[in-house]
Amino acid sequence: MMFSDGLRAREAADTPPILLVDDEVAILDGLRRQLRKRFTVYTASSGAEALELLESESVAVVVSDMRMPAMDGATFLSRVHALYPNVVRILLTGQADTQSAIAAVNEGKIYRFLTKPSPPEVLLEEIGSAVELNRLVTAEKVLLSTTLRRTVEALTATLSLAQPGAFGRAVRMARTVTELAEALQIEEPWELEVTAMLSQLGAVTLPPNVLAKLDSGRPLTEDEAQMADRVPAISRDLVATIPRLEGVAEAIGCHRARFDGNGSAPRVPRGEDLPLAARILRLAADFDAGMAQRPSVQATIGVLRADAGAYDPRLLDALISCHDVPGAQGPPRDVDVLDLEPGMVVFDDVFTTEGVLLISRGTVVTEPLVLRLENYANQQRVGRLIRVQG
Repeated sequence: MMFSDGLRAREAADTPPILLVDDEVAILDGLRRQLRKRFTVYTASSGAEALELLESESVAVVVSDMRMPAMDGATFLSRVHALYPNVVRILLTGQADTQSAIAAVNEGKIYRFLTKPSPPEVLLEEIGSAVELNRLVTAEKVLLSTTLRRTVEALTATLSLAQPGAFGRAVRMARTVTELAEALQIEEPWELEVTAMLSQLGAVTLPPNVLAKLDSGRPLTEDEAQMADRVPAISRDLVATIPRLEGVAEAIGCHRARFDGNGSAPRVPRGEDLPLAARILRLAADFDAGMAQRPSVQATIGVLRADAGAYDPRLLDALISCHDVPGAQGPPRDVDVLDLEPGMVVFDDVFTTEGVLLISRGTVVTEPLVLRLENYANQQRVGRLIRVQG
């Protein structure tokens, strides 16, 4: 049994899955015979049938005829693009459909179009190239979701140890970014969240007293304000050295720019030309700064609305919609260190008996954090009651 499972796994790896779509059964049978030695071939006789099949089967490439009843090939492949963006799409067309096919390719929804009848060797080569493209795109996704994620986690973990106040600010900002992404129905918010988490890396250059002022919302001296103003550029330069995070670095570098462009240098983008991540980060940072002394959410949003030109109106509306229900998390409560559970949110800054900030408010409780607090509590270096929400 184990041998047959392994054999099937090797066969699946050697014959990548593809889907052929055509309303003429004879053509599907002919294509299947041409391709079955190199690929695992699925077939469907309409766009609707193909979409239903894709709900249960993963494929690398979809090859569709252009002229089909009810849903033509270009429309069908556009649907595939929206639902399964990693699947590579090829369109088969007759000579009369060439202009429509070119239009579809130019819109960026289709990888290739081939005229019918397509020689077997050409079809094999093009599908093989499409399978390789799918492999590269999938590998890129894996890299982003594993290697880069772990790099970001390592950097932010270091920040949490070196500057817990700055780490707490980054966590709170990231939470606001996540709320905004959900309200805006952004499908893959990972890059936005990473932008928030890494935006505070430059804070490692700030003296503890300046960080304390920033975290509590107290006014800074002129020299201290200059130090704080350099944080975005330092964070940008640190992140820019990480491959594939160039967009994140750019967003961090320009996130203090106003949406209306007032006060910006000539080459700094404005309006819709500002990266979305930069616009969201600006709003999240200012919202966190406004909440530093714990005024009501409504009061903080009122301040943001009074300076509306600084923000993308669509994002500001989304933030307002996220906070329509005050106290949705429930009132804060004091919990003994031994009763802390992962997922709770630290409501107040936690200081050691020596007055050192140990955990910043807004930090999500994790198992390592519980162990850390237990160790400090056992040494009587921190109070046993921690105020949390959730």
